[in-house]
Amino acid sequence: MANKITIKDIAREAGVSLGSVHLALADKAGVSDSTRQRIKEIAQRLDYKPNILASNLKRETRTVAVALPKRDAKSRFYHDYMWNAIADAEAMAKELNLQILKLEYTNLPETLYQIDLSEISGLITVGYPEEDYDEAIHRVTDAGIPTILVDNDMPESGRMSCLQPDTQSIGELTGELLLDMIHRIDGKILVCGGSRKYPNHYRIVDAVSEYLEAAHVKDRVLKVYLEDVDQDGGAYLEQLLRDEQVCGCCSVNSRTTKTLAEALLNSGKAHYIPAIGNGLFRESAQYLKDGVLTALIDKRPYEQCYRAFHTMADLLAKAIQPAGAVMYVGADVVFRSNLSQYDKVSFRMIR
Repeated sequence: MANKITIKDIAREAGVSLGSVHLALADKAGVSDSTRQRIKEIAQRLDYKPNILASNLKRETRTVAVALPKRDAKSRFYHDYMWNAIADAEAMAKELNLQILKLEYTNLPETLYQIDLSEISGLITVGYPEEDYDEAIHRVTDAGIPTILVDNDMPESGRMSCLQPDTQSIGELTGELLLDMIHRIDGKILVCGGSRKYPNHYRIVDAVSEYLEAAHVKDRVLKVYLEDVDQDGGAYLEQLLRDEQVCGCCSVNSRTTKTLAEALLNSGKAHYIPAIGNGLFRESAQYLKDGVLTALIDKRPYEQCYRAFHTMADLLAKAIQPAGAVMYVGADVVFRSNLSQYDKVSFRMIR
């Protein structure tokens, strides 16, 4: 087996010191541009692979704070998969001499104000338009601490980057699937959202509606946000399904998907009209198996959070900047036929 190329080999080939090789490969000042270029060319020609683990052992451990909603009965629909991603990122963190400070919150501003900012080197959290979120995140970014958001963007917070689903394409995809599944449009198309204040809810609702409008079924679209309903959301949807002669329906977020599926069962409309849910979790997977839901569109919260940590690790350990201010995570379309391809713990695609 060929011996592993080291910086000593590069230094010998280039006729320079080990220190010059370090400076050149790390893009630090201290060597001329011509020397830097020559060293890099030699490193590439010799197929030099830096020992990231060894180099990080010489650095002090840095801490990445990860603040996500607390695990509870509601978080299992979505945020639990983000926590699963962080658990899986532990090995990566250890290899790069990083440690993870896990902050399960019920109140993000309160949690962030309790952090000693001198103890952390990066922050990963969700970017929801809740009261005081922007100010609390700004406290971190104003201190020069790189911050990456997941699920929803808040550029005004000073964040470095955001990993989020492409709500426009998800909405258009949902509309396209619905129209393909509805053979005869002789009733309303019900589009359900959770909260009108969350961009990753209302943007998908709007995108579905715009797609259907372009297909000349605008007058048949019935948009509902369950947080705006004065009565029980499930009972309200049951009544709509009975009274409005709904011929197809969809939900744009996880919790509303469960409510819609139960309303389909209780109204007797399950199995008779196409229904597209959003989010892949224990209950929605079962509804899909049982035929209550025709398909699911998953925003891949696991992938969002894992990629966010990978991006932060690259920045802190390797000085690699994020690929962009906004990076989109693709959505999955799940049917009964391909449900078996998803891991039952993280509900991510088995590669």
